[in-house]
Amino acid sequence: MHALKSPKGSGGVAGVKKPPTPVNLNAMKGVDKKLALRICDDALDAAPGVRWNDIAGLEGAKKHLHEAVILPRLKPDIFQGLRAPPKGILLFGPPGTGKTLLAKAVATEANARFFAISASSLTSKWVGEGEKLVRALFAVAYSVQPSIVFIDEIDSILTARTEGENEASRRLKTEFLTQFDGVSSSSGHVLFMGATNRPQEIDDAALRRFTKRVYIPLPDDAARASLVSHLLKGQCHSVKGAELRSVVSFTTGYSGSDLAALCKEAAMGPVREAGANIAHVSAKDLRPIAAKDFKAALRVVRPSVPAASLKSYEKWNEQYGVSGTGF
Repeated sequence: MHALKSPKGSGGVAGVKKPPTPVNLNAMKGVDKKLALRICDDALDAAPGVRWNDIAGLEGAKKHLHEAVILPRLKPDIFQGLRAPPKGILLFGPPGTGKTLLAKAVATEANARFFAISASSLTSKWVGEGEKLVRALFAVAYSVQPSIVFIDEIDSILTARTEGENEASRRLKTEFLTQFDGVSSSSGHVLFMGATNRPQEIDDAALRRFTKRVYIPLPDDAARASLVSHLLKGQCHSVKGAELRSVVSFTTGYSGSDLAALCKEAAMGPVREAGANIAHVSAKDLRPIAAKDFKAALRVVRPSVPAASLKSYEKWNEQYGVSGTGF
């Protein structure tokens, strides 16, 4: 699934050219320069440093994204006409499954500039400036293409229209769709990616623009084992082999963030065992984290995704998406 390891450089796939130098704000016209600068400071991550191999599992999702984004960059002569790559990709699934990491990996592998903004920041941090910010965001992205604009919690902006929708929300949504249309009709190398835990709430008009919808499911057994092993890396522990498999067998339904919480709770076992003596104990004197610590942690840290929610994701994927579990 989504075990993040130490990145080994930020260069992308061989044969894919590196992105150009950062934008010259003085050369931009019709855009609020202050907002453009804030975007460069707050949203631009020129080198995310996450690679495919840094994400455990999700092989199906990675293959879909490789075909949709990386191959067209490598072989533009092949990916034309009916093979033209999508300009809008939606990553959907339960929370804590690695959607943001996948988007960063796409940017790294494609050697693209990566702009990441959460939808909530558009309605709070930049309140009253949402429309101008969206225009500036896409203008900056175009100026440093190839680039990827990634919006987390995209459903909160592109939610289905209602009678009680306020004017500011409506204008922000309209501006997003306008910019999205510009990306879709342009021959430039700007990709719009959105992530959501609530795909069913996205407006139909917006959903049609996401021509590639990739389901990011909970991790399977192998991915959970890989993630737990990674989280324990560098720690003093004895959870290996059969013990690791035993621990993992009890974590069906856990997301990546659930497993991180589980490992943190298990790591506290040796500390709690030391009791009042902890003030006089050094780290090297603590006993290793053991399987019994995980058994205790499993009683405290439970899966955060209800079974009913999983069924709704699977049903939505059958209707509108492509499976992230196979290819």
